[in-house]
Amino acid sequence: MNEVIADQSKLEKCFAHNPHFADKKWLCDFRYRQWQEFMARGFPTCSDEKWKYTEIKENRVPNHSGRLVQLQSIAKHVFSEDMQSIRVVFVNGHFAENLSNMAALPMGVTLSSVQQALAQQEDVIKPYLTQIFDKQRFPFAVLNSALMTDGIFLQIPENVKLSTPIHLLFMNTQQNDFMINPRNIIVANKNSQVTFIEDHVGEAAQHYFTNAVTDIYTKDNACVEYYKIQDEDSAATHVASLFVNQQQDSQIKTYFLARGCQLAREDVQIKQVASGAKSYLHGFYCLSKNGQHVDHHVQVDHLAAQGESVMLYRGILANKSRAVFNGKVYVDQAAKQINAHQANHNLLLSPDAEVNTKPELEIYADDVKCTHGATVGQLDSEALFYLRSRGIETEDALKILTHAFVEEIFNQINDTTIRQYLRKRMSVQDEL
Repeated sequence: MNEVIADQSKLEKCFAHNPHFADKKWLCDFRYRQWQEFMARGFPTCSDEKWKYTEIKENRVPNHSGRLVQLQSIAKHVFSEDMQSIRVVFVNGHFAENLSNMAALPMGVTLSSVQQALAQQEDVIKPYLTQIFDKQRFPFAVLNSALMTDGIFLQIPENVKLSTPIHLLFMNTQQNDFMINPRNIIVANKNSQVTFIEDHVGEAAQHYFTNAVTDIYTKDNACVEYYKIQDEDSAATHVASLFVNQQQDSQIKTYFLARGCQLAREDVQIKQVASGAKSYLHGFYCLSKNGQHVDHHVQVDHLAAQGESVMLYRGILANKSRAVFNGKVYVDQAAKQINAHQANHNLLLSPDAEVNTKPELEIYADDVKCTHGATVGQLDSEALFYLRSRGIETEDALKILTHAFVEEIFNQINDTTIRQYLRKRMSVQDEL
């Protein structure tokens, strides 16, 4: 109990010293209400089923935000020169205009920092910024609403198909013991299309705390591809929440890739609120450090008929690392003719590695097709023996087998350049 009080005391200083949006009374009031709600509930504990295996409260919670650091180059973190991208960069939670590049942004597409959007189009962003979704069920999303400092606001007009991907890069560097609370809002209007990469990178093995929230609205027949790369410092803590609201015949594809952090938690909440929506959710986590812990909680709510969802997550763990996966499909009684499938497969390369996996189905409708499954195992000894018998060295044989295990995730990515870039960023051989 004393630990919780101490952590909340630190956070209270963070809230009190947060000067952002002080000139917006409606936003200050909203943030204060969210702060009061978080303080009343406190940090989640192991008595909460959703937090049974992950204790964030035991981690050091910084009591101040990051400061802007001038960086000369971020070349090693951007896409290949072969692929043009629209780039928005934040350093320690602050928008870095000098490192951003939005020259390829088409006319009519809105892309700005949240602070810029509040200054230039307050009435447009206000209903999205104060949208609750199911955030009351996600304590760190509530905390983000109280402490948010900046982020991006992206709005794609109707019938606009954006061919150039948008790369949102969060760089955390040259500072220790700070907290960032980015809030990102993506609105894909009717018949629009966009590819979006949210990338969190850390340098210099510093301790800091990322608490990110991203809200995505896919309107009728809109299509969004969303990539999330978590490549934070080995001493960092990363907590993130993704909320998606899908309208009729819309489609979202997500790819979550995690290899960094001492402790990471990803919450994903998809709501199909109109018929014909499709959700394709993929994830790969590669953990190699002693004490490294990554937790994915993913839920798709089918609230309307003729929806489809596929949830496919894979993980490779070595040394004394630990992964948690909880995937849930909820089918409302009004959601007829649903196809929903989920699978979580894990490969343990060490007897000390551990996985807790729990796929779930909660179905209240007839005429649905739903499956789920999970596996935790080691490398196929017969396959390893076969490769060794063909003259392949043990190390190379291990690389071949782990590569094959991962490829099912990367093969889901249609864009060749993005696939190659992400495959390189998530190289298993570099980690294990």
